[in-house]
Amino acid sequence: MEFQTKIIVLSIIISFIISLFIIPVLRKLKIGQMERTEGPKSHLQKQGTPTMGGIIMIITILLVGIFAFFTYYNSENEIEKQVATNLIPLIVSTIGFSIIGLIDDFKKLIGKNTEGLKPAYKMIGLLIVSVGFSLWITQFLKIGTDIYIPFFKTSIVLPIWVYIPFAVFVMLATTNAVNLTDGIDGLATSVTTIIFTCITVIGFIYGIKEITVLGSILIGTCLGFLLFNLHPAKVMMGDTGSLLLGGAIR
Repeated sequence: MEFQTKIIVLSIIISFIISLFIIPVLRKLKIGQMERTEGPKSHLQKQGTPTMGGIIMIITILLVGIFAFFTYYNSENEIEKQVATNLIPLIVSTIGFSIIGLIDDFKKLIGKNTEGLKPAYKMIGLLIVSVGFSLWITQFLKIGTDIYIPFFKTSIVLPIWVYIPFAVFVMLATTNAVNLTDGIDGLATSVTTIIFTCITVIGFIYGIKEITVLGSILIGTCLGFLLFNLHPAKVMMGDTGSLLLGGAIR
């Protein structure tokens, strides 16, 4: 757990430092929040607040993720090396979901409206990442298709043709749930930090190191970002951040 604690602290520091550089750049480029006119009038005052702050999360996760990967990969222990291998699809898919949000945010800014990427195109993008992740862990990492049911304290093994659609459904639902949660200063960031903490503890209890490592990275990233996202927010995460967080929770 000592390494995971260091990861949290490192992620907070890097996220904080990157925010100090990225936020002024976003402000200078006039990458401002676009608020829906049909929403609460109180939200209109957020118009112009730097958005696409999820870029801060992407950079932090990549930097700390690479550090964690090589820390485990350079170990002489084969189990530690496997942790490094298992980290790859977790980080890549998390960034993949974020890229869809980045494209959505970019289109909103270019079009100067709140529509962004068409819902159908967004879902197709999220579907591609979800299916890719499901195939990666089942076909290449051979992690298996067993599902743990906590209420009955038992596991069931699903056929691959059932598991992949189920996993894809869960990922799509989770990413969009966080996307809908985002909107009030600090809400999505604080809520997901609690969720990541819970997931990290569960991973620690069951000895799933790649989950505890990624969870620790995300906790630190969110806490560092939250320092600038609390009311009144100096930066908004945009879909770049909300889809990243939702994809990470999956």
